[in-house]
Amino acid sequence: TLDRGYIQSWNLLFERRLPWDASLSLGYVGTKTTDATGFWNFNYANPGEGQEGQILYQRFGRTASTHRFDGWNKTGYHSLQVALNKPFSQGLFLKAAYTWAKAMNETDDEGWSGVSWNSPNVFFRNYALAGYDRAHTFQLGFVYEVPWGRDGDGVLAAIIKDWSINGMFSAFTGTPNTIGAPGDSLDARGNAQTADLVGDIVKLGGTGPGDPWYDPSAWAEITEVRYGTTGRNVGAVRDPGWWNNDRGLFRRFPVGERVNLEIRAEAFNLTNTPHFNGPNTDVNSGSFMTITSTSGNSPERQIRFGARVSF
Repeated sequence: TLDRGYIQSWNLLFERRLPWDASLSLGYVGTKTTDATGFWNFNYANPGEGQEGQILYQRFGRTASTHRFDGWNKTGYHSLQVALNKPFSQGLFLKAAYTWAKAMNETDDEGWSGVSWNSPNVFFRNYALAGYDRAHTFQLGFVYEVPWGRDGDGVLAAIIKDWSINGMFSAFTGTPNTIGAPGDSLDARGNAQTADLVGDIVKLGGTGPGDPWYDPSAWAEITEVRYGTTGRNVGAVRDPGWWNNDRGLFRRFPVGERVNLEIRAEAFNLTNTPHFNGPNTDVNSGSFMTITSTSGNSPERQIRFGARVSF
C-alpha cells in the first residue's frame, strides 16, 4: 500500500499602520511535508561492494536500477517575511518585500523523483538545503507621479509637468551546490559520491576561463572506499546571486477633456547586468569551479518606446 504523506503549515503575522497611508507587515511562515512521495532505488550496494553487492544481482543477476514508489521523503521551510505597502496616494504607489528563508528537502523534484543516496545507512545524507533555496530575496516596485509644475502656467510648467516614473528592482542570493566526485573508488551502486573538503572555502568571485568562482583547492577527489566529507547542496558554496533593475519614464499629454496621449520610454535590465550560471562543480573537471555561461533568463539591456491613447 502507498503511504500517503501530509503537509503542515503555520504562520504568525504582525501588521502596523505607518504614516503616509503605508503599512508594514512582519511575519514568520513555515511548512513541513512528511512522507512525500518519491522513488527509492532498492537495487543498491554499499561502499566497495560494487555489482556483486546489489540486492537484486545476488538473487536474479539484475544490475539495473529498480525503483519502488512510496512516501519516503520530507521537506521543511522556514522564513521571515517583511512587506511594505503604500497604496496609490499623493502621487506615489510603493510595494516592497524581503524574505529571509531556508528550504530543506531530500530531492528537488516533487512526486516523481529519486534521491542521491539509496542505501538505508546513508539515506540521511539526502536531507539538505533544497536546490532552489535562496537565503535572501528582495523586491521593490513603485510608481511616482512627479509633482513639478502641476499647478503652474507658462512654458517651463508645460515642459516639466505630467511626468511619471516607475521601476522594479529585484535581488536574491544564489542557490547551493553539490561538489561531485568520481565514484570509482566508492563502488557503491545507487549512491552518489561527493568531494572531500580539504581547506577553507574561499569565494574568489571570478567568471570566465581561468578565473574560478571559488578557490578549487578547497576540495579533493577521494581514492578510498568511503563517502566524501561534503554533502548535498552545501550552503557555503552558492551560485552567483542576481539583481535586476527596470525603469520607465512616462509623459501624459491631455488632448481635450477626456482623451490623454501617453508617451513611454522603458528600460529592462537598465544597468545591463549579466546573470551568470553556476560554476562547474565536478572536482575531477579541468574547469572545476569555473563559470562559463550566463543564464537563458538573462537578457541584455532592452529599451522600448511606445505611445498609448486613453479615453
